[in-house]
Amino acid sequence: MNYLKNYEKVYKELEEYYNNNDNNIWRNKFHIEMPFGLINDPNGLSFYNGEYHIFYQWNPFGCEHKTKHWGLVKTKDFVNFTKPQIILKPEEWYDKNGCYSGGAYVKNGTLKLFYTGNVKDINNQRESYQCMVDYNADGSFEKKGVLIDKQPERYTAHFRDPMIFEENETYYMVLGVQTEELKGKALIYKSKDINNWRLAGELKTNMNNFGYMWECPNVFRLNEDKFAFMFSPQGLEEEEFKYQNIYQSGYVIGNLNLDEVSLTNHTKFKEIDMGFDFYAPQVFHHNGKNIMIGWIGMPDKDNEYLSSEYGWMFGLTMPRVLEYKDNVLYQKPLELLKKIRQAKIVDIRNEMSDNWTISLDSRNIECKLDLNLISNENIGLKLSFKDEYILISYSKKDQVCTVDRNNMKLGGKGIRKFKLKADSSLRLHMFIDNSIIEIYYQDGLETTTLMYFPKSDNFKIEIGNDIKINELQIWEVRRINYGK
Repeated sequence: MNYLKNYEKVYKELEEYYNNNDNNIWRNKFHIEMPFGLINDPNGLSFYNGEYHIFYQWNPFGCEHKTKHWGLVKTKDFVNFTKPQIILKPEEWYDKNGCYSGGAYVKNGTLKLFYTGNVKDINNQRESYQCMVDYNADGSFEKKGVLIDKQPERYTAHFRDPMIFEENETYYMVLGVQTEELKGKALIYKSKDINNWRLAGELKTNMNNFGYMWECPNVFRLNEDKFAFMFSPQGLEEEEFKYQNIYQSGYVIGNLNLDEVSLTNHTKFKEIDMGFDFYAPQVFHHNGKNIMIGWIGMPDKDNEYLSSEYGWMFGLTMPRVLEYKDNVLYQKPLELLKKIRQAKIVDIRNEMSDNWTISLDSRNIECKLDLNLISNENIGLKLSFKDEYILISYSKKDQVCTVDRNNMKLGGKGIRKFKLKADSSLRLHMFIDNSIIEIYYQDGLETTTLMYFPKSDNFKIEIGNDIKINELQIWEVRRINYGK
């Protein structure tokens, strides 16, 4: 399939976009999104040749889940980025219906990219091929073709999203799959040279009836003994305090035995983000840290994302460092993100709130807030946009946090409730962009990511009555720059 003329048009439109200002009130200032088209899963996350490489699924031709390419932006500081570039195109017989998700691994100075080639026949029957690309330091790349041409027996063609890790001088590939009994699972392949792969087996866990498909699997080491297995299961039944989205993303932590292909003594599945709009995270390792970026969006909910009316959809989270503590993963913003701060516009301590309110000139802020819980059982915080608002509330007695966006007029609505232990104070770290909000709770024990589509630019933060503000800091945030 030849899209040459269409690609010429894409790059011309990219150039025009970055030479002009986009004043749409929903266009984000410091989150990665595309000027046009649909972006979803982060792919191939890596630090290579002195830069962070952020690949992602991108349909540059429309706001539909089809014609999936791999796009790329690079950065050294998460302030200055390269302009988006198309890397993988669905042009070969083995990927003609989409270059689907996968990971990356640096070997001998080359960034090896792994992805699933998606092929469908006239009857919409699927075939899945696991493929590799050599990406070089000078920006050139070469598709190396198919590594694994078919799923093993007893599995359907829902066989995708290869991620690579290395242990004991052996390379391992983890893939999300579906059994013929329609159960979600993960398969492990192994290789000595990263080119020739053989099946090691299905990853054994105690999650034997846990959804009908596991997407976007990640396996990464936490310390000498523990590994995390992060994945996105589909088909879990909603409960009061968990699994409230149509699909979930989360992890278990246990002991990985690659000889027996088993994860033993593992924890219960824990969602990695409790918000409305988070899916398909990917983790990479750099400078001693496990760093995660997720897709801000949710499959099968496209009607909720109103920016499609203006030709673009979805974005990516800011990078989060995962820290293993108390047998769970805490999340915190990557330290480099402090570079997006500009002037500090609020800095108060030890102040009683009598319906404390601040009006802000823009919706582009970073906010750190510590609210005293010693004399308060219930706390409420409003993010207000003229006659609309998002309500964040906490009950100390029930240890329940609630995020309520039912009072927004446009886009997705609903309530998310989750358990959160907070004794003496409730600590929030919020990044608020024009249509994306990321919130860290209790130093990253929980997070919520959501999109919102206010009708007005008016923005206020309101804190309820008789609440002691231990600390409140607010910074203006700069716009990230897309250069050459």
